[in-house]
Amino acid sequence: MDNEILYKSIKKESEVYICLDYYIIPESISADYCDLKCYGIKIEKTTVYAGGGKIVESKQINNIFYRYKDATEFSDTIIKKRIEPQGLRDIVENYIIESIDRARQSA
Repeated sequence: MDNEILYKSIKKESEVYICLDYYIIPESISADYCDLKCYGIKIEKTTVYAGGGKIVESKQINNIFYRYKDATEFSDTIIKKRIEPQGLRDIVENYIIESIDRARQSA
């Protein structure tokens, strides 16, 4: 399965266009008699200047989710908040902490 682009956002700030692309990154993990699919997240920010220059920044974190539904729900959150590449790690860490807290409360 190829990377799946979930959302593309283009924003113009004066003479600069900023494009944010959000991806779900599927990976297969095989061990002996088990095939497991995990999902990561990638954010790519492309800044295009009127003079012709372009800067591309991206961050990717692999194997965060074991369920596709969790990956899409998380992606919806970062898309709504317009999280940029440099903020991906912090929001993933917060998500993991909140998930652990929810699991403890339901146990």
